[in-house]
Amino acid sequence: MCIRCCATSLLKVTDTEYQTELDSIWRKLRPHLEWARGFTLAVLFSRHPAPVQALKQRLQDLLSINTLPLRHFVLQQPEQLEATLAAILAARPLGDKRPPLWLELRMDGDTQRRAVWQLLARLNERRFLLERDVACPLIVMLPAEFRIDVPSMLPDLWSIRSFTADLPTPEPNPAANYSENVPALASLAASRELSAAELEWRRLWENTTDKQRLSADAAFAALDAAMERMDYVAAGHVVEQMSPVLRQLANKADAPDAVRNLSIILNYAGDIDQTLGRLEEARAAYAENLGLRRQLREALGDSPQALRDLSVSLVKVGDVDQALGRLEEARAAYVESLGLFRQLREVLGDSPQALRDLSVSLNNIGDVDNALGRLEEARAVYAESLGLRRQLREALGDSPQALRDLSISLNKVGAVDEVLGRLEQARAVYAESLGLRRQLRETLGDSPQALRDLSISLNKIGDVDNALGRLEEARAAYVESLGLFRQLREVLGDSPQALRDLSVSLNMIGDVDNALGRLEEARAAYVESLGLFRQLREVLGDSPQALRDLFVSLNNTGAVDQILGRLEEARAAYAESLGLCRQLRETLGDSPQALRDLSISLNKIGAVDETLGRLEEARAVYAESLGLRRQLREALGDSPQALRDLSISLEKIGNVDNALGRLEEARAAYVESLGLFRQLREVLGDSPQALRDLSMSLDNIGNVDNALGRLEEARAAYAESLGLSRQLRGALGDSPQALRDLSISLNNVGMVEQAVGRLPQARGCFKESMELAAKLAAAYPNIPQYANDLAWVSARLRALDSGDQLD
Repeated sequence: MCIRCCATSLLKVTDTEYQTELDSIWRKLRPHLEWARGFTLAVLFSRHPAPVQALKQRLQDLLSINTLPLRHFVLQQPEQLEATLAAILAARPLGDKRPPLWLELRMDGDTQRRAVWQLLARLNERRFLLERDVACPLIVMLPAEFRIDVPSMLPDLWSIRSFTADLPTPEPNPAANYSENVPALASLAASRELSAAELEWRRLWENTTDKQRLSADAAFAALDAAMERMDYVAAGHVVEQMSPVLRQLANKADAPDAVRNLSIILNYAGDIDQTLGRLEEARAAYAENLGLRRQLREALGDSPQALRDLSVSLVKVGDVDQALGRLEEARAAYVESLGLFRQLREVLGDSPQALRDLSVSLNNIGDVDNALGRLEEARAVYAESLGLRRQLREALGDSPQALRDLSISLNKVGAVDEVLGRLEQARAVYAESLGLRRQLRETLGDSPQALRDLSISLNKIGDVDNALGRLEEARAAYVESLGLFRQLREVLGDSPQALRDLSVSLNMIGDVDNALGRLEEARAAYVESLGLFRQLREVLGDSPQALRDLFVSLNNTGAVDQILGRLEEARAAYAESLGLCRQLRETLGDSPQALRDLSISLNKIGAVDETLGRLEEARAVYAESLGLRRQLREALGDSPQALRDLSISLEKIGNVDNALGRLEEARAAYVESLGLFRQLREVLGDSPQALRDLSMSLDNIGNVDNALGRLEEARAAYAESLGLSRQLRGALGDSPQALRDLSISLNNVGMVEQAVGRLPQARGCFKESMELAAKLAAAYPNIPQYANDLAWVSARLRALDSGDQLD
């Protein structure tokens, strides 16, 4: 009823009133398009095609005066979703011009409605790319019935929209009042027929004998028109026709215009190939374009336009290399691009745009360094970017954009500090970011963006408190964040973003309740989250994100059931999760994420089978997972994630072989895993994760050597592990994990000392272990594991003092 009410509130007027109202809307909209210095959003609603066509024609006329194209995108069918999204995100400014993008959305039936939801949600998630890369106005044309719902579909973008309007509806003509013959806005889709520019290009091509006399601009206009229709086959045909011609012209002496035209058509070729997923072909085109841009720079000098064009070309090469997993090559391109941005800053001075561009470029390099495991290098460039954003704040004052950019940079620095184990430093920068986001909320009110940003900052504080063992503080932050996400859902309704944010927040509450031993509370949070993810799947369909979110949520629920001893329920959840992962692999192919998710799911099934004593079944799924992780290492190289995942899979195989009495096979798997963890430590340094992984791997070697009677070898492995556990406690303080790891390491050393007759040393180890276990049991009485640890080591110490032997 609300939607119908909203629809009827739109203007239905006489012809004169209709034209007057339409003229007024055009006058108000036009400055937002002509004066845009970057990305802006205008959202228009209509019940009738006439005003849509009229505004589009006015915009086309305005752009034609400046010989600019109208880039027109239409979602006609659900299967066009990916191509439409890719085409929008591939759009770029045309030199120093920023012609707007026009997006029309159809609403025929539930399937198409779901596709519209997905497209809007994914655009909303890519706000940063729209602002950074597209950097042009975007006009979104929607049916009137979306008037109430669209804020929930575009919460991030809606909060920064510059213009919105309800288009008037003309008075119907009584002589032609046949509703079935009047197309609704939903039917206003771009024709698959060739545009005027394409028809003109065909005429010129067919009637011009000397192809070198053809206008490159005519070819570019035809290319723009074909790509606006998302007809990449037609666009590719124009490229194939004109590329040889432009190449011949560019090979002539003193022909900079011809060289530039060739570089432009190569850029088109790369964009087409990238959109169609032909990354190697895209890279070849971008690389040749880059060579021509270098040639133009040498010919024309370091003008700002030449520097910017070259920098953009480098970024395109880097983006494709990054997508192909060639991180070193991507980094080289980004570094050279950064140098050009530094040079532009010297030329243009500390303008806000120059400072922000440089800051974004630094963050790109930091992101690659982060992915490569070069955390100190990543932190250095993030820190420089942070300095620029502090400078921007001083220049611009506490504008919302300056405050938000600064908070994002603080979060990047904090994230690296968190991984490096500098948890107090991470918490400090996260706390500063949180303060900025509270300030933004005071300035902007309870806007969706302000609420969501604040929630995310609270989650980051909670994550660090969680890692520091401050579980109640972590839970308090998560609870406040959850309250904000519930408030967002009330404001926005059941939009995909609102549902997903709430689900993730519930998972965080579940994680900390799990760590606190409040397993039923944890399960309740996980189950509510799971229900929301199922609801999301119904809304969005089987999109990769919806499937993966559901996979993660099922794993969380299964994990709690596993701890609670509900093994069959756990296995059922894991089995459903595994099915989703296999479906994702079929959809996405052997992408790194699809392979890794599938390996994780297999490991979950294997863990339950292992607990149920189905050791051969467990080993079979672990072996499949191991094969996937070897495949991942081959694809990604020795990245930290690939090395760690492979090490963990080897340990799981070793554990099952150990349980089956295949001790030598188990030891071989453990030894290979240990070598990988040592390699990881060399790459990452003494991060807490690297130290703990290495310590646990040494314990595995010690356990199997102990079982084989190789006591001195076992003691050496346990002793090295103990040293690492002490180092971890020194780095992390008395966190529950650090204390328990140290207690276990002391037990391991103590048992070997006892076995070889070094009883005073054994007694010292057991006593220190008991003190740590007692400290944990007192601090966390709700966690049975800590009480069990204390009982075990106390019995071990009593038996040693009495001369008894315990197994």
